Amino acid sequence: MSTVARQATWNSLLTVVGMGLGFVNMALLFPRLLTPDEFGLTRLIVSIAVVAAQVASLGGEATVIRYFPYFRDKDNGHRGLFGLALLVATVGGFIAVLILGLFHDRFALWFNDNSGFYGTYGLVVLPLVLAEVYLLILRSFSRSVHRSIAPVFAREFLLRVLQTVLIAAHALWHLSFALFLQLYVATFVLTTAVVLFDLWRSGELKLGLSQVRVGKRMRKSMVRYGVFTFGSGMASVAVGNIDQVMVGAMLHDGLSYVAYYAVAMFLASVIMIPARALMQPVIPAMADAWRKRDHGRIQRLYHRTASIQLVVSGFIFLGLWTNADALFTFLKPEYGIGKPVLYILGITNVINLSTGLSAGIVSTSRSYWFDAVSGMLMLVLNVVFDYFFILWWGMVGAAWSSLLSVLLIVGWRVVFLRDKFTLWPFDGKTVRALAVLFVLALGLWMLPHHGPPLLDIAWRSILLAVIYWPLVHLLGIAPELGAQLRKITRISR
Repeated sequence: MSTVARQATWNSLLTVVGMGLGFVNMALLFPRLLTPDEFGLTRLIVSIAVVAAQVASLGGEATVIRYFPYFRDKDNGHRGLFGLALLVATVGGFIAVLILGLFHDRFALWFNDNSGFYGTYGLVVLPLVLAEVYLLILRSFSRSVHRSIAPVFAREFLLRVLQTVLIAAHALWHLSFALFLQLYVATFVLTTAVVLFDLWRSGELKLGLSQVRVGKRMRKSMVRYGVFTFGSGMASVAVGNIDQVMVGAMLHDGLSYVAYYAVAMFLASVIMIPARALMQPVIPAMADAWRKRDHGRIQRLYHRTASIQLVVSGFIFLGLWTNADALFTFLKPEYGIGKPVLYILGITNVINLSTGLSAGIVSTSRSYWFDAVSGMLMLVLNVVFDYFFILWWGMVGAAWSSLLSVLLIVGWRVVFLRDKFTLWPFDGKTVRALAVLFVLALGLWMLPHHGPPLLDIAWRSILLAVIYWPLVHLLGIAPELGAQLRKITRISR
């Protein structure tokens, strides 16, 4: 537990600082120093790469985490598991690159924007895809050997620092957009290399295949698990990335709308900080609990993470809710149309987090097939809802699509865990937490604005904190949160 808490502490710190840098990049610098089409293209190629990498990895990330306890043997290179996973990822990655390269002209017609940027510059997505594929596998290695800090440092912190330096260089020396885009992709490649270097330095990374010893039964189980978790992996990237791809393809001036949507989605993603920090070290612990068939430990992790994540994510959502008007004053006026997207995606993220580790419990259990089925269904629902909702409501329709898809699938997953494993994340404290969130959201909405934006943000945030946290304490909504914070404080001293 000390290792988990220590890594959670560092992951939280790095993620919070990284999100601060990300806000500077995404909300202030990139939208101001790039045209909406240029900024939109940077977000579009990342979305394409993330989706393509998830397909190419063939469920490798989840498979490594799930089966690593059976291969753990540092002296013998963990029996060649890492080398095997990298080989599979390499084959999948190059197939994805080949498809994107051969059909580039067809994809360029699909993203038929007025600027023609994707047709001109879109091939930079190819090295980005490979960087993302290798990141997925290397990150799974890091998490499995309890070195989850390195990938968080590389992607949550270092990547944002490099991109801040890049956009500053662009402002000072007026880089051509072609060079800027190449260097932008290079930041992803470099941070993936940092994760690789950390594993190599630790002595955990052994790439040889000669030591692979996988029994027939284990091999069949791993292949089946990889195929099934492919669906769940697609679900994890569908919300947001599929939306941006569909917005870019379906709307006139699609790249500009991708930029508007991306900024709102980024602001809403701040709500995910607690989960992103918590999930890194806890999922391997969940896999170990399943291996030991420790039902009580699984239930405790499930309930506590649901309670903590609802309280913390709800607080962050209320902060965004009450400060949205002030936050958007720092952007160009045209980005203001993304405000409804921020609200909708914020609610979506709170719903997702309120069920705790439900996805992780399913994916590391013997019923991982459900994660695949529900994941693929979420992908299908997201695409279908996107198509119709974007036709009806434009960019905001993509946000409604995400909300409805997440609500249906997350609800189904919770019911499945209840019926299959008698696991349940909610209790009376959940109802009290939702009541507090609703009442405070209504009250904050009626507050008048005072003074310049920074002052307005400051007094609203202070007022929210002064009311929210005492209510949480007095109503006993999340006693686990205080205990966890005390543990982290002791460990971090």
